[in-house]
Amino acid sequence: METKTKTADLTVRASFALIEGALVAMAFPLFYFMLPDFTRSYTILMLFVILPIFAFVVSLCSNLFLQYLYCGSASVGMVSLAATWSPLTTLALAVLAYFLPFLRSPVKQLFSESPQGAGAALSSPEEATFVQDIWGYAFYLFWGGVYGQTMASGMIATCPK
Repeated sequence: METKTKTADLTVRASFALIEGALVAMAFPLFYFMLPDFTRSYTILMLFVILPIFAFVVSLCSNLFLQYLYCGSASVGMVSLAATWSPLTTLALAVLAYFLPFLRSPVKQLFSESPQGAGAALSSPEEATFVQDIWGYAFYLFWGGVYGQTMASGMIATCPK
């Protein structure tokens, strides 16, 4: 493989990793703004079940596409095995962010305590704090998605026979 092809390959794989990270990270805030009561009540379910499943589905679809793009065919078994990295890394970083809340502090400090012009949904200080927590989790979910997809795309580099 020549250098231009390797560079293009790495660029495409990195782009897919960033896209997956962004999709996984933005899913949690979007769920909150669409279904605030559900998200507040079932935060643990969202972080430890729903978002890792979402990460797996996104990784599976993108890896099937990438393997088909590069090889002309795709092995569902190989891609499914590779796609398990994404929910594992997403889950690992969500666990760290949940059980070690000081890790969310740098991201939380980027947002003000009292949202100005945020509307009635964020009128209470508890809501503002919860929104800060969501963005703290989203930061770690983003990197979980990126790391997982990066490892998965490395595993699917071998074309099926």
